[in-house]
Amino acid sequence: MLRTRRRSVPVTGRPPARAARPGLLSGLGPPVLLALTGTGLLHTTVRSDVYLRYVKEGLRPYLIASGVLLLALGLAGLGAEVVRRVRQPLDDHAEAEPDDHAEGPVDHGHGGASHVAWLLAAPALTLMFIAPPALGSYTASRDRAAAGVERAAYEELPDAAVTPLALEDFVGRSVHAPNTLRGRTVRLLGFASAGRTPGTWYLNRLKLSCCAADARTLRVEMRGVQAPAGDTWVEVTGVWRGDVVAADRPVPTLEVATVNPVDPPRNPYHDAAPTDG
Repeated sequence: MLRTRRRSVPVTGRPPARAARPGLLSGLGPPVLLALTGTGLLHTTVRSDVYLRYVKEGLRPYLIASGVLLLALGLAGLGAEVVRRVRQPLDDHAEAEPDDHAEGPVDHGHGGASHVAWLLAAPALTLMFIAPPALGSYTASRDRAAAGVERAAYEELPDAAVTPLALEDFVGRSVHAPNTLRGRTVRLLGFASAGRTPGTWYLNRLKLSCCAADARTLRVEMRGVQAPAGDTWVEVTGVWRGDVVAADRPVPTLEVATVNPVDPPRNPYHDAAPTDG
C-alpha cells in the first residue's frame, strides 16, 4: 500500500501571509538604470568634454559605444516591460482592493530592497547634472612621489627670449639634458599647489596612463614670487636654478619672473607647451 508524505507546515499561531500585488515600478529598475547610465555616458562624451576630467581623450570612442549599447539595452528592457504589462492587464477593481476580512498579513516581499536599488541611479544623474571636477591640488599634494620621466633625445632649445615648454619636457631636460636649460628663460603651464617650505609652491600637471585613478604628478618647485591660490591655472616664466635633480623623484626648481592666471585647458591631463592663443 502506497503512502503519500504530507509536507509538514510549521505551526506559528498566525494565519498565512497573503502575497502583495507588484508595485507600479516593479520590473522597471534594471532597464531604467541601464538607460540612465548610457545617457550619462553620452552626455559627458558627445554633448560635452566632461569625460576628459576622468579618462584619456583616446577612450572617447569606446565610451560612446558603451553609452549607445547601455541606452539601447535599457530602452529594449523598458519596451519589453511595457509589452508584458499590456498583455497582462490589471485585475478588476474588486480584486485590486485589499480584503479587510481576509485572514493573514500581506507579504510585501522585498519592497525595501527594491527602493534602495534606485539609489544606483545617483552616479548617472551626477554625471548629467553635477559632474565632479578634474583632479587638482589635493591629489598633487597627496602624491608625494613625483612622476618619473623617460630619457629622450632632447634637442637644443630655439634661440628665443622665452621658450614655451611642456612641464614633462622641462622636468625631463632638468634630469637628462640640463645643459639645454642653463641660462634659458622658459614658460610653463600648470596649476598651483602649496609648497613644503615657506616661500615655495608647486606648479603641477597630472599624467594619466588610462584614467584619473592612476594619475601621477609632474611638479616644479617655484621660488621668488607669492603663491597663487590652490588649483589656480597659471603660466609661469622663469629660469631653472641649475640644481641637481634626482631621476627617481624629479622636482626641479624655477626662479620665477612672472605669474599670469589663465583659464583651465580643455584637457587638464594633456601636458603641452603653453601657446599665445
